[in-house]
Amino acid sequence: MSGSDKIASLILCLTTFLAFTMASGAKQDPMKTSGGKALSSPQRVADAITRGILLRRYVVGQRLIEADLMQELGVSRSTVREALKILGTKGVVQSVAHRGAVIRRLTLDEARNLLSVIEVLVGLAARLAASRIEEGQNREVFAAAAEPLVSPRPAGDLESILDQRARFYQAMLDIAGNDELNRALPSPQAHLFRTQFYGLASRADLRAMVNEYRNITKAILAGDVAKAEMHARRHIQKTAERTLPFIA
Repeated sequence: MSGSDKIASLILCLTTFLAFTMASGAKQDPMKTSGGKALSSPQRVADAITRGILLRRYVVGQRLIEADLMQELGVSRSTVREALKILGTKGVVQSVAHRGAVIRRLTLDEARNLLSVIEVLVGLAARLAASRIEEGQNREVFAAAAEPLVSPRPAGDLESILDQRARFYQAMLDIAGNDELNRALPSPQAHLFRTQFYGLASRADLRAMVNEYRNITKAILAGDVAKAEMHARRHIQKTAERTLPFIA
C-alpha cells in the first residue's frame, strides 16, 4: 500500500464510526438541547463549538479566539471562558502558551480508547435495533435509511457516504430507543476525531466499508440480535486495524 493509500485508509476508517455520533443532533439548533430547551450559557457555547468541529468550521490546531466567539454566539467573555473550560475537561481544547485555547489533536492512546468505547456502543445499538425491527414501521424506516449506504456508488463519493452513514446510524439509534445509550456517546471527542482525520478514501477501503455495512443491515433486518452486534463490533474492530497503526 502506498503512502497516499495509507493516509486515505486512515481517514476513511476514522470517519466510519464517527458518523455514529454525527447522527444525533447534527441538525439541531446549537443553542438548544434535543428537547428544545435552552442550555446554560457556557454549555450552549461548548455545544456550539462542538458542533462547529463536527461541521469542520473549527479544525485541529485552530485557535479559538474569545472575541470571535463572543460576536458569533452573542455571549459574554466570561461565558466563553467557562465554555472553553468545559471543553478542556472533555479533552477537546487545550491551553497553549502565547496562543490561548486551541482545538487539540487526539493521541494514539486516546484514539484506541475511543474506538473501544464506540465498538461497544455500536454493537449495543445494532443489537437493540435488531430486537425491535418488527415493531411499528421500524423495518421500513431502517431499510430506507440503509439502502443508499449499501447501494453501489462512485468510489470517491465520500461526502454523500458520510451523510448516508449519519442517517443510517440515526435510524439505528431511533429504533434502539435507549436514551441512556444516546447519552453515553462520547460526541465531543468523536467529532474532534472526525475533523482530525477528515479527507479522501481509497477505493479498497470504501468497498470494504460498504460490505461491512451490508452485513450489519442484513442482520438487523433479519432480527438476528447476535449477528447484528457481532457485525457492528467487527466493523469497528476493522476500523481499528485500518487506522491505529498509522496514527503517530
